[in-house]
Amino acid sequence: MKLNQKRFNTLIQGRISARKEARRQLLFRNNLEKRFNTRLTTLYRKFLNTQLYLFTEFGTYNPTSAAQSLNEDFMPLIYAHYKRIFLSVYKYNENKYYTEKQEAFVFGRSVDFEEVVTNYFNTRQLILTGISQSLANRISKTIEEGRAENLTLRQIAKLVNDKFLPISRSRANLIARTETHNAASFSNHSYFKKTQENLGIKMVKRWVSTNDARTRPAHASANGQTVDMDEKFTVGGSEMDYAGDSKGGAKNVVNCRCVIIYADEQDIVLD
Repeated sequence: MKLNQKRFNTLIQGRISARKEARRQLLFRNNLEKRFNTRLTTLYRKFLNTQLYLFTEFGTYNPTSAAQSLNEDFMPLIYAHYKRIFLSVYKYNENKYYTEKQEAFVFGRSVDFEEVVTNYFNTRQLILTGISQSLANRISKTIEEGRAENLTLRQIAKLVNDKFLPISRSRANLIARTETHNAASFSNHSYFKKTQENLGIKMVKRWVSTNDARTRPAHASANGQTVDMDEKFTVGGSEMDYAGDSKGGAKNVVNCRCVIIYADEQDIVLD
């Protein structure tokens, strides 16, 4: 018991394999991503069916109203996804550093969990609203194309369905991947930041990129970059606290697969 407490209170692991830890994190995130992708794809299918039914029945389509309707289902879905990610990330770290079955140190005693999730969600709302509006506008554009060709309402509905389905699947994949990765990266960062503050220890963080044919050059160059917990990484000319940090811009966060290794300053991180 005392050994476990000492290990947790210092967070010292000794030697850390960056590649092994990166694989664990990516597998963990992929499982969360797949679940969300399935639900998001179903939501888009339902949204499209409803909008096309209304269009064929009444011959009208308002992209602003459609986007608002989509957001009524999309926002609660993604909020629940964020909450699941944060809870999973915190538990992942708790299980990693503390083996006793008791109240989580950071999540249970030091963090207003709902507030942390809500604050993160609020930083994403404008972007998420834009996603719904963009999809609604795509439908509107296709409808106008069909009308220009003097197609019937049913013919236009079929045209929209044929064009929108591939787009919605692709968009769902992109959103699921990016939002899962970014939220998991943020929650991981917030966990260790709070832990450092609570325990009064010094931590470092290391950028680990996937390094395959799909890895963007800026992220490949950042691989192995190590800074103090409160310092920023420099990635492609942008300063970022963690992989997926919105301060890096879309060029650095969309479809990113990089992970951050957090370690006590006494640990040795091996590639």
